[in-house]
Amino acid sequence: MQFDTLYHVNAAGCYTESFYTSVANQMLYSKPSKALIRCDISLDAPYVFVELTELAGFDRQTRCLLILSHIIENIELKKLCCSFRVNKVQFILPHASNGEPLIDDDTLSELLTDAMPEQTPAFEQVSDWQLEATDLDTLVVAVDSCNGFEYVSEQAKHHTVQVVNGPSGVINGEGGYALLVHRHGCLKATTFDESMPTQLKSANIQVSDSFIFAGMQSYEWQKQWFSYTQKHYKNDDELIEFAELNTVLGYQGVANQSAAFALAGSYLHNPLMADTEHVFVVFNQPNEQLFKISRSESECHI
Repeated sequence: MQFDTLYHVNAAGCYTESFYTSVANQMLYSKPSKALIRCDISLDAPYVFVELTELAGFDRQTRCLLILSHIIENIELKKLCCSFRVNKVQFILPHASNGEPLIDDDTLSELLTDAMPEQTPAFEQVSDWQLEATDLDTLVVAVDSCNGFEYVSEQAKHHTVQVVNGPSGVINGEGGYALLVHRHGCLKATTFDESMPTQLKSANIQVSDSFIFAGMQSYEWQKQWFSYTQKHYKNDDELIEFAELNTVLGYQGVANQSAAFALAGSYLHNPLMADTEHVFVVFNQPNEQLFKISRSESECHI
């Protein structure tokens, strides 16, 4: 599957260079919350999160809508549709606690109509997205905000959330991403089947490869990953060093997969990585999945 990354916005900004630099240098954007969440039976503590400063004080729906509007405005949809075939816009957006879409279809239709009043493209909204199952000539726009108290306190019931002075856990964030899936994309995603150890073997990984971890961090996962990769080490090899998307910029919910692919693209587009042929992206939620993101043979015109 081939694709291009068109635009993104997160705590690192909107530029490809800053995306790479922030994660590669493990820059600090996170901060402790004022609210306390229940960590275990006997402990309440502030959770650690990342936010876009401009969105502080807004609720989740407003945050997502503002990010979405910003992306639609900056990808220049009319110009994009004149240069490339766009059969459909696929919005990857979260659902509210009642199961209803956080942003309704009427609002999405208005956003697209404002951007392209002459010929508004068809669209659909989903909250569960897989790149490899996406139709060609689809514009994917993914947005989520996961740093609010309600979201994090519910998440803490199922996963270890990073709290101040607590064990390794999930740091939550927010952001938005636009990708164009088409046959002439300058990036290529390759997926692998079966269990993670089998995927690693099929991908013929080397411990010297570049890896991006875009899953939910925990001490248990760290032990699991080492057990998966142990056989790939030789005597003098150093441990695989992950580029930690979510530790730096926060876990971004339904937009997390798009965020990881955009980050992989920023690595491969960076002059410092000119000799790097591919980047591996590792997820552990909702499933353990390995992707190899490489440069395609197509000429890049975006």
